[in-house]
Amino acid sequence: MAAFGLHFGTCSACLAVYRDGKTNVVANDLGDRVTPCVVAFTEHEAVVGAAAKQGIIRNASNTVCHVKGLLGCRYEDPQTTEYIKTSTVNVLNQDGMPIFEVDHMGKPAKFSPTDIMEIIYKKMLETAQSHGGSGIQDAVLAVPPEFDMKQRDLVTNAATKAGFNILRVITEPSAALLAFDVGQLDHTERFKTLVYRLGGTSHEAVVMEVEHGMYRTVAKVSDSQFGGDVFTQVLQAFLMSEFNRQCRCDMKDNKRSVAKLGLAAERCKHSLSTMITAQCAVDSLYDGCDFHYNMSRARFDSLCLPLLPKCAALIEQALKEADCCKDDISKLIICGGGAKPPVVKKAICDFLPNAALLNSVPEDEIIAIGAAKQAALLVGGVESDNVSIDKESPLVNFKFLPRAVCIKTGNEDLEVVLPQHSLAPSRRQHTLTLPQAQTDVALEVFQADDPANPEAAQLLAKLIMRDLPPGSTIKSNFHLKREGDLHITCHEVTSDQCQSVTIPCS
Repeated sequence: MAAFGLHFGTCSACLAVYRDGKTNVVANDLGDRVTPCVVAFTEHEAVVGAAAKQGIIRNASNTVCHVKGLLGCRYEDPQTTEYIKTSTVNVLNQDGMPIFEVDHMGKPAKFSPTDIMEIIYKKMLETAQSHGGSGIQDAVLAVPPEFDMKQRDLVTNAATKAGFNILRVITEPSAALLAFDVGQLDHTERFKTLVYRLGGTSHEAVVMEVEHGMYRTVAKVSDSQFGGDVFTQVLQAFLMSEFNRQCRCDMKDNKRSVAKLGLAAERCKHSLSTMITAQCAVDSLYDGCDFHYNMSRARFDSLCLPLLPKCAALIEQALKEADCCKDDISKLIICGGGAKPPVVKKAICDFLPNAALLNSVPEDEIIAIGAAKQAALLVGGVESDNVSIDKESPLVNFKFLPRAVCIKTGNEDLEVVLPQHSLAPSRRQHTLTLPQAQTDVALEVFQADDPANPEAAQLLAKLIMRDLPPGSTIKSNFHLKREGDLHITCHEVTSDQCQSVTIPCS
């Protein structure tokens, strides 16, 4: 069994896959393990990822970035107003909702934020399937803890339209804990963990309590005005002053030159996360002048020092809301692409000196890895008596199957696939191999109080597959969703025929 873990951030997205007992991040066609959440519309196509980001200098008015920040927002909301101030793309008001207006394939086109998300999700699915993930659609999504049900539904719908089958939506802090199997190996443990995420445009601190392998959010504090981009801007300002000093000019009013230097500063920052020095080079940056500067990590760290108290202040606020002190935190997880600079991690570790830092996974891959591990639990790839649940309130409601789900092929008796009172979500797979002479099959799905009494069973669906190769193998996946609906997919391995149906089970 295999499944995906998806993390769609404001600035970049990461996809991990669970297969054959291992969880790995899927690299895109450029070999990068994370993909920028940027879509550029051109005369010929919609470009996604690094190519779209690099082309923003020449195609700024048709390049959409940071779309996650508009998810679920209305046009008059403060988030939309702030977005419009910095957006290079025209944002219109359509029935009270923000919508992007771009030139695409030679004519004006309009796209909603969820349309942009769907385009990015499609690219991620194509990348994954081209790297050996063909036939896998099951996925778990990780979203910010402050997302409400409307925003979760919007993310789910965008991923579903792109071709994913969403098994569950979990919070990013829960995914971070799952990435390191926190509380999953010893269910007798009880302790508090702090998850600090520094993304591109925001940061958050969440105090989680781990008990009996389950997770409970104790406190969460977020700030959308501070993120990893601020560190890039500080570096960009320093490099700009160096260029102005070397060339004796002032380039700050040239938007094209500023954008080129911004991209170079971001690349330099990423390099300094793993190297002591990094070369920042931009040809013909301004007025025909080239720019070359050898940036040291020590210099970059000194530039970042004034920003670090904001990281610690947010953590201190979360601890205050959780009514606990620094010594109460047993484990610390630092995630998000903005947290990759060593100076950031050191500042947070110094603030929580007694907490054990979990850092065996790259910061920008942690959440996707955790989501993939949750997906592995749901598809049955990992044997576990416990499924981790993010308890947003003291009351947790569980949905279950009122009657057993059974299947019947031909004149055979009913075969139980999902027993009565199965907890939602649940996942089962059934494999059927046809005789050599049989090329058609009808799979009947029933719901029954007593499988031994087929006369009283209720027929839910009938899936018919014809003209199959001799000796076909049909794999049927039964997914009882959290909402209580039953999704069935039948896949013939040789011919790649596929049929699916969703049944309300009440």
